[in-house]
Amino acid sequence: MVYRVTAFGIALVFVGLGAGEAAAWGNSKTLNRTALSGKEINLYDGASVNPDCSNAGPVDLRAVSGPSHGKISILHAKTFPHFTKENIRWKCNFRKADGIKVLYRSTSGFKGQDQVALSIHTYDGASYSITINVKVE
Repeated sequence: MVYRVTAFGIALVFVGLGAGEAAAWGNSKTLNRTALSGKEINLYDGASVNPDCSNAGPVDLRAVSGPSHGKISILHAKTFPHFTKENIRWKCNFRKADGIKVLYRSTSGFKGQDQVALSIHTYDGASYSITINVKVE
């Protein structure tokens, strides 16, 4: 199953990483999350911004696999960027920007492991893969 979302102001920000930092961890990242069975959690959110906090252009985000035991929703939403203090865009963390959220909800009653893989392509030609392991309790 493939989800495709193209939007302005979408991000390469993932759990505290901005687009510049994303390059530091290479083209792939694996993260772990915990969810309660049947309850929705935020797997990903972010906003792609320039140093002046303006929109940095469209980003294409796709779910390339999973989840096997639930569903995800990909939403355009205002969200706070997550740049580190060393990043010139750190000041943008204090205002919401147009971005994207990926929400996850397991099948009610399911307990165990699930996984979602995301593919992200930026306006400036960079690409990233993020695998999110979800422990459902």
